[in-house]
Amino acid sequence: MTLKNFKIIHILRILRPYQWVKNVLVFTPLLMSHNFDFSNFILSAKAFIIFSLIASSIYVINDIMDVKSDRNHPFKKYRPLAARLITVNHCRVLVLILLTLSIIFLINVNKEFIIIIISYFILSNLYTFFFKKIIIIDLLILSLLYTSRILGGGYIADTSTSLSLLLFSVFFFTSLAAVKRLTELVNIVRFKKKRIHGRAYTIKHKKMIYWIAILTGWISILLLIFHINSPVVIKQYSFPNILWIICFVMLFWISRIIYVSNKGQIKDDPIVYAISDKISYLCLVIILFIFWLGVTI
Repeated sequence: MTLKNFKIIHILRILRPYQWVKNVLVFTPLLMSHNFDFSNFILSAKAFIIFSLIASSIYVINDIMDVKSDRNHPFKKYRPLAARLITVNHCRVLVLILLTLSIIFLINVNKEFIIIIISYFILSNLYTFFFKKIIIIDLLILSLLYTSRILGGGYIADTSTSLSLLLFSVFFFTSLAAVKRLTELVNIVRFKKKRIHGRAYTIKHKKMIYWIAILTGWISILLLIFHINSPVVIKQYSFPNILWIICFVMLFWISRIIYVSNKGQIKDDPIVYAISDKISYLCLVIILFIFWLGVTI
């Protein structure tokens, strides 16, 4: 392997392309509204690219800010910048390139989506510099960042997003954010440390975070029930009652994620864990199949 290829690999690692899977949330409004027009799909794909570029720029900025704490973390110390495999100057150039590409893709996009993207970028950086060090607030900010992807997907394709779906998103992703913190707390216990470097959480917060994950996760399922029983959703399906199965699948999935996290079986991010988890894929297939049955039966 040449030195040039070696650096490219480290650059790809710091961009975290595996995290882009989170940006498929921009397609949610199309899926839920059954508005599968090709032009809207292209716009949603454009939103996916823009969110991915912006997210990668934020990951790089985050690594620059967290380099000292990452070097004291059992897993994050292997990140390219923390491991001194690339330099801060490399990272600054990367951020500039990513933001330039994002601006190019934003040409001819409606102003509502642009506002969402700017808000997402600002809020993400506020999280990096300030909010991630504030207990509970950091979970809510992460939840809002996830939900902004759904909002952005709706705005760029000019597709309305129901309040019940947005509320479900806020609680569901608050739960996943809590699972992420729970995972970090479980890991520091394994490595005989007392606190998460760069965060305000200590071992004593583990029980609180565990219950936040459970309660917000279960509340999100309750909100999902309200959503699928709304008049708008009922009109979209020929057999809407079958959608109840999705609620049970989602309840199982979120409960299982919390369980395996508490057992120390998740290394870092629950979404990244789900990418390589066969049971998560099975749940996704079941959910998509139920959506299809609800329309076709």
